[in-house]
Amino acid sequence: MADDIATKRSFRQEIWRMIWRKIGESYLSVSPIVLMITVLFFTGVVSDFYWPVFVVFLIAAVCIGLGLALFQLGCDQSISKVGGIIGSTLFKQRKLWLVCIMTFFLGVIITVAEPDLKLMANQIGFDNEALLIVFVGTGVGLFLMFGVLRILFQKDLNVLFLAFYAIIFTLAGITNKNFLPISFDSGAVVTGPVTIPFILALGAGLASSRANVNGHSGADSFGLTALATAGPILTVMILSRFIDPSHLVYKWDPSPILTCSDWSSLLSMIGPLLVDQIESNLLNFVIAIGPLAVCFLIYNWVFVHLRFKQVLKVLIGFIYAYFGLVIFMVAVNIGFLPVAQKVGYSLGDNSSLYPLAVLCGGLFGLFGVIAEPAVHILVHQIETVSEGTIKARTVLAIMAISVGIGMAMAVVRAHYGFSILYYFIPGYFLALSLAFVVPKIYMSIAFDSGSIASGPMASSFVMPFVLGFSYAEHGADPIYVNAFGCIAMISMMPLIVIQLLGLYIQIKRAHLYKMARKRIVEPDDNQIIHFNQEEA
Repeated sequence: MADDIATKRSFRQEIWRMIWRKIGESYLSVSPIVLMITVLFFTGVVSDFYWPVFVVFLIAAVCIGLGLALFQLGCDQSISKVGGIIGSTLFKQRKLWLVCIMTFFLGVIITVAEPDLKLMANQIGFDNEALLIVFVGTGVGLFLMFGVLRILFQKDLNVLFLAFYAIIFTLAGITNKNFLPISFDSGAVVTGPVTIPFILALGAGLASSRANVNGHSGADSFGLTALATAGPILTVMILSRFIDPSHLVYKWDPSPILTCSDWSSLLSMIGPLLVDQIESNLLNFVIAIGPLAVCFLIYNWVFVHLRFKQVLKVLIGFIYAYFGLVIFMVAVNIGFLPVAQKVGYSLGDNSSLYPLAVLCGGLFGLFGVIAEPAVHILVHQIETVSEGTIKARTVLAIMAISVGIGMAMAVVRAHYGFSILYYFIPGYFLALSLAFVVPKIYMSIAFDSGSIASGPMASSFVMPFVLGFSYAEHGADPIYVNAFGCIAMISMMPLIVIQLLGLYIQIKRAHLYKMARKRIVEPDDNQIIHFNQEEA
């Protein structure tokens, strides 16, 4: 009895340690963006930035930190675990039709319910959002199925990437110029807080179960996310061939909370806005997490047969993740997204502040990646799979810097208004060329990192910033060509820099091996000793 009580007490203490550690990591991630907004507020760079709005932003930052912590804690116990369970047992069913149907169905339900996708769809101004979401979900489902079949049949990932992106850039030449950036953004935003943990764990489970058949390669654990995100690009491009471009009508609709210059107006406005956000997000995330939880229960009942306590732990993890996402998204919509719009608009409204806009855009992109919950899940999985050879902090730093550069380039494009293909054609050419040179694990990690870098912070802070900047400079008409595509820019940059990191490590390792081989040779090994017959 005493041992059971001690065990339970130790378990509770461990849970609380995990909670406090997650909270600390979350606030450390959010604090750089808070610091930047604070500097912009007190320097007066942003016009009409009132004290009540700033205070709401600070409160939202506190809630975002709490929401991220709860989500990450719940994700470890639910979404990631479910993906791992399904991935590690799916191949064991030895039914190809079941593998195809399950992966397609899972890809569709987690994508259609992805909050990042809905957030982007709301900002686009497309009059048939449901159609857009269904096409994106279908693309993810199909390409997730292709990715699983690739692991099953051990096909080269870089060859698949080359083939699919060749099709994408072929279609890009005939896609309407307003839909083209949206197509690339659609592939980037589907990698959100619900989708990423599941797909990462699914890929790791599938790759580990493959060890029973034909050995296991760490590279098989990655690449599934990147393949899944290529699907929406193609399906939205196909959709654009059947949609009249006049259906795209952008409406600049900043939050009314930005006009609150005194506390009384804020108090009269914040209540209804908060209630509306809580109600909508409670419903949205039931739709987001509910189908996945039901699918897990059915799959467990038919195939896995976990014990009741194990199932209960997973369901409790879903509850943690659910409330964490609700808190996170409510705080983002009330405090972060409006402020991002305001900052972008103020910097775009004053032409002399253009260099500052480029700098701020780069820093927002850099800090936004650090604040992405899915990025932290990915980098720790990379360190685990590589057995500590690839450090999580190194990958995180490289991703953050590259995304910052990509975001600065997106602001430059929004200012000058040139086609996004001027970035994407050379960028993807370099990324796909490197894929045939670097070790496969770096190529897989790079493509997954690019997909994951564009998560909820990108959709809720980075995109509104660029939209606000572009609208202030050029108005609503060219905003689809100028501003959209910024999230796709975020997802492209890690493809290049992480593969360059892999190339550097490969060259460095070859040099170290060469030096080590030289040290093995003894000083007298090259001497020839002659023996005459008398001595013999």
